[in-house]
Amino acid sequence: MTRFLPSAASEFLLHYARDAQKRWSPEDLTEQEQFGRSQTANLDWLDWSTESAALQLLQASLVATADGLGGSHDAILVAGPIVELLDPEELFARAARSLRPEGRLVGIIPCLRDNSPESLLFGQIAASTFWPYYTAEELTEMLGEASFSVAPEVSRFVTVARFNQTVLKDELGFKGFREIFQRLETEGYDPMEVGWGELRFVASAHLSF
Repeated sequence: MTRFLPSAASEFLLHYARDAQKRWSPEDLTEQEQFGRSQTANLDWLDWSTESAALQLLQASLVATADGLGGSHDAILVAGPIVELLDPEELFARAARSLRPEGRLVGIIPCLRDNSPESLLFGQIAASTFWPYYTAEELTEMLGEASFSVAPEVSRFVTVARFNQTVLKDELGFKGFREIFQRLETEGYDPMEVGWGELRFVASAHLSF
């Protein structure tokens, strides 16, 4: 089920390209690109990391179309705006429908390191304000429930320290994160303690048709 507020999603997408240059360092972005490229090399793969793919997938979700986005492939890269705007369970299910049996799902999904008090409150406020964020462990469990097996040797949580600093400096066009940090401060929590990062993973699909 789609889990975003349309006005917040529109604002998020409007500012996404510029905000990405603030949320991640050049080194972060290079590592992401290298990770995606290395895990899809020489495969027939589908790119769901772009803003255009996000718009198509969101539209498909809103009208409840059952198919994926573009046939059957050896691999799909899930990253970019869609991994924040669409519920992971729906995203993984749609990916499964667009993968061949034993296909590969390659993902870079912003998430929380754990359920520390600061991270837990961040996730709760985000869920009630625009859309939820999950821990790396929760995302891994969702992948398993969607019949994917995560490859532990190449999958890991990566801390993105720049995110907290950028939000505190109010450098993003999308203001939702800043509003959450302000609420954390009001309630006596240090926003720098929010365990922000991303889950980079490779998961094999074990599907039957």
